[in-house]
Amino acid sequence: MAVIETYVFVHLAEGPVPAGLLTMTDEQRTQFSTFAYGRRYLERPDRIPVDPVALSLTGGSADQTFRTEEGFAVFGGIRDAAPDGWGQYLMYKAMGDRTPTEADLILASGDYRVGALAFGPTPAQPKRITPWGEGDAPGEHFNLAELAEAAERAQKVDLLDENLRKLLTAGSSLGGARPKAATEIDGQPWIAKFQAQKDTFPECRVELATMRLAKDCGLDVPALGFENILGRDIYMIERFDRSMNKQHRTPFASGLTMLAAHESEVSQYNYRDLAAVLRQHGTMVKTDLNELFKRMVFNILVTNDDDHLRNHGFLYDGDGWRLSPLYDVVPKPQIGFERRLVLGVGPQGRDATLANAIAGAPDFDLSLEEAKTVTAELAGTVANGWEKAFREASINAADIARFATCFREAQAS
Repeated sequence: MAVIETYVFVHLAEGPVPAGLLTMTDEQRTQFSTFAYGRRYLERPDRIPVDPVALSLTGGSADQTFRTEEGFAVFGGIRDAAPDGWGQYLMYKAMGDRTPTEADLILASGDYRVGALAFGPTPAQPKRITPWGEGDAPGEHFNLAELAEAAERAQKVDLLDENLRKLLTAGSSLGGARPKAATEIDGQPWIAKFQAQKDTFPECRVELATMRLAKDCGLDVPALGFENILGRDIYMIERFDRSMNKQHRTPFASGLTMLAAHESEVSQYNYRDLAAVLRQHGTMVKTDLNELFKRMVFNILVTNDDDHLRNHGFLYDGDGWRLSPLYDVVPKPQIGFERRLVLGVGPQGRDATLANAIAGAPDFDLSLEEAKTVTAELAGTVANGWEKAFREASINAADIARFATCFREAQAS
């Protein structure tokens, strides 16, 4: 049985503050974690929950020890701070013949992790602990061209060499499946996303075009950027959990965490459940319910079937939780006419139709007439603007024709 302890820190106005002790246990047939808040942290007026649902600060005491529910190796709020997808891919390649554990993923993720959490072996200060030694991997500071080249080469080797280890610092902390790395533009933190070796279409350009289209629809979209360096596409999105003041980090929780859901259960949830989260934890409920409804409709209109709970985020605003800005929206060309989202839409379940979305309007505090008006406006903007957005992203005519199937629902309305 392996037992690993680490202190969990929360970045507050003064910097990282120890919030409590996390114990991760890996037994032969089960994995689980326990967590206890520190007494001094609970006495702070500016304390923030490490996990707003599983590790709530309300009604607890300094003597309380939380334990994960059955089937959960670690608490959702802590898991949000660890990499998945691309970050795990890099760590697997860095570790050679040893498979990283859940503890490795948490402790070895670097300072670029999402949200406001950090970890360390003592309560003195956060410290990155990796299977290859303490601290950051070599070569932390590099430009976009170096990042793009490293991301491309990392997909072609079985084991990361010393020169590719620098990609771990910038890329292993981040979630999502796409090759990506943290970077800065004029002092502001951004995330750069690169082409994947297996891509069958210019995904960086398609995501750029779609997010621009979302902004045209009035959705909350971060600042976007794009570069083509030495023939490599790089799509960039400004981080909404960081600011130019490196000290300031905004707490983040995924939809998965806010619903205390397991990865294997995501298809059992729906947008109505996310609306309920806003009602329980939100500070701008009406505004965010309207935004959530629009995002659901937009996903239908552009055929984004990657709307799982990790691709819905929440940010802490000092009093409660708000929807984060939009991210990770990419259309997927389909052969058939029927469309389904990952999350349920309305009375007809996951069927990705505008009629199904409108029928579920009361879940978002909208009347049917209000929902019809919102839906018609979004459909008109998407139908009239998607081709222009694709052309402005320099997507060729063949790919534009290929993606036309993604916008059938918008064009038919």
